[in-house]
Amino acid sequence: RDSSAETASPRGGTGEEGASSARQGQQRQAQPGPPTAAAVMPLSMVPPPPPPQVIMNPYEVSLVPEQQGHYPVSLAEAGTMITFDSIQKLSLVIIGACLLCYCAVSPRTLPVVQYNLRFNENMRIAALATIGPILTFLSVFDAATNDVNEAIGTFYASFTVGYVGAFALEVLVTTALRLAVFALWEPAIFDLTPEVPTVVLPWVLREHKYRPKRITLFAADFATSCVAAPIVEEWMKLKIVQLCVRLPRNFQRCTKKNGNSKKGKKRKKNKLRLEPIPRKPGEQDVTNINPYVTQMLVASLGLKLCDATRRILMYTKRTDADKSFYAFFRGVLPIHELCGTMTALELAKRDVLGVEMPTWRMLLPAVVIHGMANFKGLKPIFKWNSSTPWSELQLSPWNAADDSTLSQIVTKGFAKFMWWVVLGRVLGYCIKNYYLIGRRAVKLTTTYAGKRAAFSAELVAHDQLKKRKKD
Repeated sequence: RDSSAETASPRGGTGEEGASSARQGQQRQAQPGPPTAAAVMPLSMVPPPPPPQVIMNPYEVSLVPEQQGHYPVSLAEAGTMITFDSIQKLSLVIIGACLLCYCAVSPRTLPVVQYNLRFNENMRIAALATIGPILTFLSVFDAATNDVNEAIGTFYASFTVGYVGAFALEVLVTTALRLAVFALWEPAIFDLTPEVPTVVLPWVLREHKYRPKRITLFAADFATSCVAAPIVEEWMKLKIVQLCVRLPRNFQRCTKKNGNSKKGKKRKKNKLRLEPIPRKPGEQDVTNINPYVTQMLVASLGLKLCDATRRILMYTKRTDADKSFYAFFRGVLPIHELCGTMTALELAKRDVLGVEMPTWRMLLPAVVIHGMANFKGLKPIFKWNSSTPWSELQLSPWNAADDSTLSQIVTKGFAKFMWWVVLGRVLGYCIKNYYLIGRRAVKLTTTYAGKRAAFSAELVAHDQLKKRKKD
């Protein structure tokens, strides 16, 4: 032990000094020191550093975090995400159209081979009506902000339930309006009521050889075709969209309760007001209104294609000329698409920009244009006959025989030209307001974030300035 102590001296001293220094070092190591962070908390429990802050570009369209990665970025990728349920819905629509084509063969007494040839011809003619709607849908649909399966579901609901519901509702409203007009201007019609039920009376006057006055017929037809039918069809499109899909929005309608009124005063009714939707951390506001236009467009195309298919297949007799021309331009005529787009823009103003707007004001622009189209010759859904297709299109084939004089040709041509000018201006209105609402939505979420009153004041000032320029 003495020899080991002598050799343990670190500085080459004596053995006793080396042993004492060794004991002091052992004592220092044995004394407990302050606890370290690693001894108190394992490394696996140490919280990670905070993530770096990401500054979003306010002009870049962003989706809700829960929906990111849900929508494709291209139309081709959207086609691969079509579900079996959507394929089933499209198949049912095609099968139903094929059955109608088979039943529309005229005459029904043809041999089997000729009957099948006419059946194939009917399918080819009916397919021509889908070219225009398909091109319109592809030009509007944005795969990055829409779900293709939701669009197919809206189209299917409009093609089936929407068309049947609109037809039934128009029949009821037309019956009530015609009875009201007859009771006001021609009450002698009700002398047939003991024999004919009152509900059926407006539809069987011709069978009973009763001819009302021209003014009575004009008033009844104008009230039903140019006022009631456009309201029903545009309202049906809006309800189909609201029931089939939940559109992204920045504002929602909330009921504002009024306080208890004092004695002797009437209690005021609760009012519906638009209130901003509270967002979760990291959730972005809506700045793209393409889903509104897309959903209203497919709802309009559902009603249009169902009605066009029915009318085209009623124009299949041997004496009916230029069937392909009628079918193609019946699908191209953009009345339903333009009216649905105008309703979508008004809906986006309310739900995205927060502009207070009742339902009747939202439907008013579309109802006016639709009523003008019906006044020009477009037939509402409840009118079943299709014997004069050219009056609906305001077009006629170039090879059609016409015995009009030069002055009559100029008058008709000018009226048709002005009607297409009106449709062109409506198209320009839709395109302009589509981008205008998008820019205002971006400004609402950036420049006027949390300043809704200032944003509303700017909208009012812009509308007043626009009216002064017109004056």
